[in-house]
Order: sequence, then structure tokens, then C-alpha cells
Amino acid sequence: MAPEELRYRPVAAVDGPVLFRLFRQVHADEIATLSADAGTRDALASMQYVENAVRLRTEFPDAVDLALEHAGEVCGRMLSVMRGGGIQLVELDVLNEHRGQGIATLAMQHLAHVAADHGCPIWMRADAASADCRGFLERIGFAVTGRGGRLVVEQHAAVAA
Repeated sequence: MAPEELRYRPVAAVDGPVLFRLFRQVHADEIATLSADAGTRDALASMQYVENAVRLRTEFPDAVDLALEHAGEVCGRMLSVMRGGGIQLVELDVLNEHRGQGIATLAMQHLAHVAADHGCPIWMRADAASADCRGFLERIGFAVTGRGGRLVVEQHAAVAA
């Protein structure tokens, strides 16, 4: 996918259903472990989604919450905030049916350009970065190093050029 094919726009209320579907996909393993019937699991997932949305708005009131769009369709979400001397990447998720198309790679490259324009690093909480997340970042040309409860994400010079 060419960089110009991916669009970034603020998340809007109309995105609620697709963001709920994204939440369910990201938390599918967790939701599946609930010992309840499907209807109850759906209701609990809905409550968890609402609680997560409230928590994110409370914890990150100044966050930039972007819908990632390709061909006019929301395919993911990136939530970041200027904090702690850099850009904190809070969430970057892509719907399952859009994975493998380079969407998350382009979003990270976009964020790296924003960070370079501001002369600051990208970082995430160390407890938020799974082995899958770290592996993804390293595969697409970022170095991930730990410092003080954070993982600092730096784009390799060859990739940045």
C-alpha cells in the first residue's frame, strides 16, 4: 500500500461500531475465557469497551485519537499523546481483515515523521508492549529499548531516509 492511500482523521461518534468490533478482535482471547453464554459475553464485552473508552478519555484527555482509513473504510485506530518528553503511543490496532497490508507499518512511519518534526522520541509503557508488538516494531525498522518503565521506539536511520 502506498503511503498516500492511508488516511488519518479524528475518531468520530459514527466510528463507534467499527471501534467496538476492533476492541472485540484485540481482546478476543480475553473475552473467550469468560465462562458465560454468548449473549452474556457480548454484554460483558460491550461493558468492557465502554469502560475502556472512559478510561482512555480520563487518562489521556489530550490524546490524538485517529481513525485509519483505506479506500473510504475505517481499518484501524492509532491513539497517541504528547507526554513525558515525547509521543506516547497508547494504541495502534488494525482490524483482522486489513492486516498484512502494511497499514500499521505506514501508521508507525507517519508517527515517526511527526516525532522527528517535534524533535522527540516515540515511547510506550513497558507493560503495554507484548513480544508480538516488539517483534512487529523491530521487523519494520524500529529499535525498541527500555528505559525507566518505558520502551523507547526509535526508527533506524536507513528506514527514516
